Amino acid sequence: MLNMLKAVTIAGLSLLLIISSLGVSFAQDEESFVRESVISKRDAVVLSALFPGLGQMTSGQKVRGVSLFLAEAASLVLFVNAHENYSTKKTTYDSDLEDFNKIATTDRGSYTTALQSYDDLKDQQKKLDDLHNTRNIALIVAAGVYAYNLVDVIFFTPSSSESRRAQNGSNRIEVNSVLVDRAPGIMLTKRF
Repeated sequence: MLNMLKAVTIAGLSLLLIISSLGVSFAQDEESFVRESVISKRDAVVLSALFPGLGQMTSGQKVRGVSLFLAEAASLVLFVNAHENYSTKKTTYDSDLEDFNKIATTDRGSYTTALQSYDDLKDQQKKLDDLHNTRNIALIVAAGVYAYNLVDVIFFTPSSSESRRAQNGSNRIEVNSVLVDRAPGIMLTKRF
């Protein structure tokens, strides 16, 4: 079950990266925008260094930015979840191992009890190994997304891009680049 979850997660994140790297532009039509927003390449790099995808979103590459943002968030959530599960199961494993060692070093325990404890410890160790591998894979994917994000924003993002935002009364979320106290940032707005 855990191997299937890992395979599906890795396949999904890989597919997300492939789609974002192709530069798919089906999310928003540039000609339908009306207001201009300009962001410098330096600001885009700073935003992308803070969290993957932010620089791409503010420089007009919405699909790529959202894809990178979601891929990084998903891999970090998977990492944190696997780490917490690993820590909890490791504590249980250590406690059970201590009990097994007590049974093994004293003549009070029966062979059947010791054998059952040993089998349980083997199963727990296998689950710990799976969680350890999941945690490492999630961390590697997160690092890969972050590195790809920086390479993309440095080499493949135009120095300044102009995008227009729709000013009609539609219900949609907008991503705008803003300067707050001369520091670059993003502003998410939702029109009702």
